Amino acid sequence: MYIQYCVKGIAGSINEENGFTWQDAIDLVRNAEGIFSNWWRNRGRISPRQISAVLTEQNLDRHLHQYDTYGHNSPFISLACGAVERHVPHRRTYVWSAIDTALLFATEDWSRPGALFYLWVPTSHNKAVPLSLVAEPVRDLNIYRRWSPYQLEGEVTAKIHIPANQIEKVEWWNGGYSKSQPQYSWTNGDYISPSPLSNLRDLF
Repeated sequence: MYIQYCVKGIAGSINEENGFTWQDAIDLVRNAEGIFSNWWRNRGRISPRQISAVLTEQNLDRHLHQYDTYGHNSPFISLACGAVERHVPHRRTYVWSAIDTALLFATEDWSRPGALFYLWVPTSHNKAVPLSLVAEPVRDLNIYRRWSPYQLEGEVTAKIHIPANQIEKVEWWNGGYSKSQPQYSWTNGDYISPSPLSNLRDLF
């Protein structure tokens, strides 16, 4: 297991009176709710048995490649972490930014405002889909070898829920305000650094 820093983009409402707003983004963290998967949010109450039933490789593949029809009920949570593209003809590698990817998702290519959540998740070194506590490194071609048109989105996929104390800060981006800096930014005072999870032990 390793700790992966990520960015989660959530699309905002064009009309601030309806839909997801800057205040809603802050409240997800300030009220200690965190980020829920669509599956949990839609069901309201869930049980361990239900979690086990939905965390399957088939459902993960549907989340990745059929999101338009499955995403509204997915137990998985897409997070951007950045990706590296190897371009053989050019003999070069290209880096795709996690922040740029999350921004384009949250703002739907600058057609609306959106929120970015900066956070961390424990991530497995191998496939561990049934284990809800670790994220899946689906961008890693050494692990997930199927060709995917979305691999360069640099996705790591969390499961069920991301606790609020793993979210360091929230930003609100609005292309009508600026495309180079957030309109608002808020830092979580209850954020907990992942440093206690390091696999290092000092001598004593």
